[in-house]
Amino acid sequence: MKFQVEKVNLVQILQRIQSATEKKTTMPILSNCLIKATMDGTLEFSATDLELSLWTRMSAQVEIEGKTTVSAKKLLEIVREVPQTTIVFEMDALRGRLLVKAGRSRFELSTIPAEDFPNIDLYQDLPLTGCEVDVLRRALQKTLYCIPMEEESFATPGLLWHATDENTLRFVSSDGHRLSYYEVPASAFPGLQMPAEIIVPRKAVQEMHRLLEKESEASIGMDERSLVLRTPGAFLSTLLLEAEFPEYASIIPAERPFSISVPTELLYPALKRVALVTDLSYRHVKFNIGKNSLELESGNPELGNANDVIDIEYDGEDVSIAFNVRYVMDTISAMESQTIRFEWVDDGHGGIFLGPDDPGYFSLIMPMVV
Repeated sequence: MKFQVEKVNLVQILQRIQSATEKKTTMPILSNCLIKATMDGTLEFSATDLELSLWTRMSAQVEIEGKTTVSAKKLLEIVREVPQTTIVFEMDALRGRLLVKAGRSRFELSTIPAEDFPNIDLYQDLPLTGCEVDVLRRALQKTLYCIPMEEESFATPGLLWHATDENTLRFVSSDGHRLSYYEVPASAFPGLQMPAEIIVPRKAVQEMHRLLEKESEASIGMDERSLVLRTPGAFLSTLLLEAEFPEYASIIPAERPFSISVPTELLYPALKRVALVTDLSYRHVKFNIGKNSLELESGNPELGNANDVIDIEYDGEDVSIAFNVRYVMDTISAMESQTIRFEWVDDGHGGIFLGPDDPGYFSLIMPMVV
């Protein structure tokens, strides 16, 4: 195997496949990417952790076709560092080494035979339908931050995707302390055949969002155990979570008798300021709401206290509710609205954050006891 590629294009490809590899594994092959060069000038890259698989390709000047596997992380580090714009790869089959040459720099990387790479199933037989890329990307972005990490076993580490009626699809995430969902018209996925509901693993949501950031077209398909996403330059497949998502609707107050509206350009910077005196032990910000006034209050015995006041229109009862300041900042960052509407029942129920200019988005944050 011998080929020549442009550095800038290769870096993009290697960055794309990094998180599809498995970092913590007793199977070294899962840390490697499969590279396949063909005489038609195509260079294919595949990576998998046995649950998530990613395939992509690029153009190259191929002299000798072939395939092998090499550390995806180490290859990216090397390619990033060499100053030359063109890099030559050559396989030394006798020694099992991949030679990387750029100018006067030369690297020899250990390889594992391509035959040992898992025979990944990209579920290419699933029927695919086109989708509105901006809608899907926005739905993932607005819910990804609320999906718990896998080690947080008390919550489902995935994104629930289901239909609320024949015209609306809802993406839902929750880490047990907060909940967000985003509703989109079903017409954004014309002809999509999906089960009653699916749960997409967190890692797959991240990769889908990353793939769609620079794409203008994509197609998607799914069944009860897998989901696939195809873009012009890549193909992603993932197994779905076989888990029970909490009955989230039961924690959403049907009636929220109290509310205030605050300009986003005032609220977010104020939260950012009072967050300066918070840390892992003291993470709260108090919403002290009184007549025409919202006071944000935070404090830390070791660092000190902070207060910030914003003028609002409010003539109800005084109330004080504490939230994790990072959670509030996360939810506001996910909104695309010039105004934030905060609704509540009392200091014991979750606070609702809505964006009037972002009608499909909903966020609930549970209060803290301080």
